[in-house]
Amino acid sequence: MDVVVTILEYKSNLKALGYADATIELYRKGLDQFSRYLKQQDITDLRKVTKAVIESYQVKVMSEPIAMESKALKLRPVKRLFEYLTETNRLLINPTDGIVETSRKNRKTGTVLTTEEVKELLSKPNLSLKTHIRDRAIMEVMYSSGIRLDELLNLEVYHADLKDQVLYIRKGKGRKQRVVPLGTTAGKYLKEYLEKIRPYHARKNPKERKMFINHSGLALNADSVRAFLRRYRIEAGIKKPVSPHTLRRTCATHLMQQGADIRYIQKLLGHKNLRTTQTYTKVMPVEVKKTHDKYHPNKDSDQ
Repeated sequence: MDVVVTILEYKSNLKALGYADATIELYRKGLDQFSRYLKQQDITDLRKVTKAVIESYQVKVMSEPIAMESKALKLRPVKRLFEYLTETNRLLINPTDGIVETSRKNRKTGTVLTTEEVKELLSKPNLSLKTHIRDRAIMEVMYSSGIRLDELLNLEVYHADLKDQVLYIRKGKGRKQRVVPLGTTAGKYLKEYLEKIRPYHARKNPKERKMFINHSGLALNADSVRAFLRRYRIEAGIKKPVSPHTLRRTCATHLMQQGADIRYIQKLLGHKNLRTTQTYTKVMPVEVKKTHDKYHPNKDSDQ
């Protein structure tokens, strides 16, 4: 089982396996480094990769002067590669079994905004400008629903139910689908965008079905979202980094602080494992009694 050919095949198949574009790029880099390491060890057949080889590679990665999470991002694609090969019966034994992504224990808690910082951030778009109304709608949707950036960019116009104030996530991580609530405020801004702003921009490209588009009618990309978040963060005087994932983590944490059960948050975020949700909040679960509309701190905002 040739190393180069098999890894190339796996990388080509990542999209079909449901991986997001950003994850695919990270996996590509990680697997390329692993492939170079195997070449240095004169290993050309993946069937010759033993647990000792994997442990040796792990030692090499852990010795690099980079952050713990960056080290994990180099080990993770290797683990997923061998999981794929065993699941497809290409290998009988997975040499990465028992290999722990050491960053999990040492990972720092990601940035979370306070409710006041969120209000400041959301207040920065100039609502007299069409693109700023779109930006406000996007930020409200991300903060209210905890949606991933890739999921947001893959939304199409018919994925929103404004009457029931929910979004249908058709292209979630791992190809999983789910329904997420918008909340009153996010629903209001999304309605304004879809009814007044998007039709105006879509005149230039009427065949585009993606929900969020730019002034030329083309689907919005990740760089554009990150750019306007940075701009509004600076205008709001927020010193913390603010990314789409920051709003996702902030949504989860604020819901937890307001009393929402962690199992509800798990379903909202689309996490397969509860442990993943716990790393977002770093607090113990509590009993759930009410719905998203009651718990979300931005439910009654008039901004």
